[in-house]
Amino acid sequence: MASRQPRDAAVSGFVTRHRLKIAVILPRRTHFGPDKATAIDLCAYDFVRFSRYRDETVVVGEALDRPFAGVRFVGVPRRPGQSQASFSDALAATAAAERPDVVVVHQHIPSARRIAGRFRDRPVLLHRHNNPKKPQGWLGRWLEARKYAPFAAIVLISAFTRDRLVALFPRLAGKAYVVHNGLDLAEWPAADAKRRDILFVGRAVPEKGVLEAARAAVSALGNNPDWRVRFILSGLDGNAAYAAEVAEALRPLGERAEILRDLPHAAVREAFREAAIALVPSRFEEPFGRTAIEAMAGGAALICSLRGGLREIAEGVSLAIDPDDPASIAEAIARLIGDAALRRRLADDGRKRVETAFAIERSAARLDDIYDSVHKGTGA
Repeated sequence: MASRQPRDAAVSGFVTRHRLKIAVILPRRTHFGPDKATAIDLCAYDFVRFSRYRDETVVVGEALDRPFAGVRFVGVPRRPGQSQASFSDALAATAAAERPDVVVVHQHIPSARRIAGRFRDRPVLLHRHNNPKKPQGWLGRWLEARKYAPFAAIVLISAFTRDRLVALFPRLAGKAYVVHNGLDLAEWPAADAKRRDILFVGRAVPEKGVLEAARAAVSALGNNPDWRVRFILSGLDGNAAYAAEVAEALRPLGERAEILRDLPHAAVREAFREAAIALVPSRFEEPFGRTAIEAMAGGAALICSLRGGLREIAEGVSLAIDPDDPASIAEAIARLIGDAALRRRLADDGRKRVETAFAIERSAARLDDIYDSVHKGTGA
């Protein structure tokens, strides 16, 4: 059972005395634009543009040529060789010039702590996108818990990640909140027709189960010559050997297997809308699993490992598999290829799950309520 969240997080409709000014800071390895956006960039963008404080919000991050449209972005140039600490100071100074009421820092705890030191007179939230680390020994637990002390609230992207954080550090329960990532479903209209495509989208790393998915696709498609598989991969530069192993595994399929790299999100979205089947065979405990909600929003029948936060997303509306066993994945692929009615049912049920649980309007309103709550706590 999910651990209980702070009561204020569940209260919607709280009215502040004035329109809050929000500064959202993206400190590390982000690209706040449509060409190379990370999952964190996409989440931050969606939350801002659907916030009731959108017009009072500024996003501060590393400068780039083409940022997202529709929200205010202030880019900070990063000098060659500039340390992360120095860059965090520059981001904090830029945000401070905006005189925000609430500051939100995404993901990187060392940068967030440093930035929080510049805003001791107002609440700073940490918006965390991955699993908390498990420290070793009592000293490790004490030191790790101290890292969260500067934050008025910690926003986690799933009940799974919140439960894990609170299990490690029970004293954080009072300021740890769940806000699921969400999608703007207006950007995900139903496709006119599905192609006989099986789609994998994700980083080219072993924990995502890319190689197992490739081997499973080869096995399942051997007797289904009118189907093909597409892999849209990111992070290939740092994982060239693993990506090459994936390509070699797909070789028996010839032209029926395609590997694409680092596509803009608009192209990824279109691929999900076209695909009949999507694979999310993560081998590790996913903090959330944005690709799973994108697959369901796109109307693909989902094959999923249900590890970590994926269970909150896809249980009951996907075919569950053992991601460590390519035969399990291949069996699920073959089952869906051979059962069009099951494909349609999973696609319909998945889309409904996203509409009811992961619409961005719902998630953004919840996050705004947390901003209101922590701002009220300052006595402002």
